[in-house]
Amino acid sequence: MNSIKTFFIHLYIRFCGRPGALQRAIRKATRLHRKTGQRYRVFFFGYRYRVWNRQQIRCRIKTGLFKYGLKAGKNFDSVCFFDTNDIKPQLSIK
Repeated sequence: MNSIKTFFIHLYIRFCGRPGALQRAIRKATRLHRKTGQRYRVFFFGYRYRVWNRQQIRCRIKTGLFKYGLKAGKNFDSVCFFDTNDIKPQLSIK
């Protein structure tokens, strides 16, 4: 029973982590960046792609979702899929 549940969870994660969902999150981050001028990052967290800015990351640290000692910039830059202030070109997934 446990292996069947694990199999379906892996399928669900694979579906939610598809390239189309990543492109949608990148478009959302770019749109929000143009609208507000703030820096947005795309993360895969909780079985889906999330678009967060620095204040939203700090809020999640304060509520206990992330460890208290993490920094919104240094620690999260290495795990983000896309950053609106990054000078590298956008991911091209086909």
